[in-house]
Amino acid sequence: MTSNPKRIICLSGKRKSGKDYIAELLHATLVKSVIIRISAPIKQHWSESKGLDMDQLMSDGAYKEKYRAEMIVWGEEKRAQDPNFFCRSAIQMFNGNDFPIWIVSDLRRETDLKFFRNQYSECVTCVRISASTEARVKRGFFYSAVIDDSESENGLDHIQDWDLYIENDGDPLLLKRQLGRLIKICEESC
Repeated sequence: MTSNPKRIICLSGKRKSGKDYIAELLHATLVKSVIIRISAPIKQHWSESKGLDMDQLMSDGAYKEKYRAEMIVWGEEKRAQDPNFFCRSAIQMFNGNDFPIWIVSDLRRETDLKFFRNQYSECVTCVRISASTEARVKRGFFYSAVIDDSESENGLDHIQDWDLYIENDGDPLLLKRQLGRLIKICEESC
């Protein structure tokens, strides 16, 4: 992967706010893009060490939710040793491919935000996605203290200086308008 992308879109939000959905919409529109998932190295390790299905761990279904709490604990142990380990590992998963636009679909911690803002300051656009609890429940959200009270879900709640905010409560026209702003930023970069 090129070490100098022209634009990096970092998406952040709570579980079931639509980070992956929005990442996929952007990727489908921006043909010279790649989706980078910070969680991919975690899920890759977990699938290899436990004999699990990597594709299902990467999905948005019940299979992933079954292992989420354990993956969070393991991920936190790795981050305690090296806070930027998963950011670097996720980027390295695409080594050798040249994409001018990176879509980071799962920014969850302040260390992740700092990594991208420090390493790629000139080309980063950080986006906070919000969705009402009602909208999230319709997408399969259920409260779990182990998950929803963790840094994985709350590590960026105090951040106020997002470049853009996207409200994703199910209004397709509003979402299209908001995504149009992001797409324009990317197209102007390339």
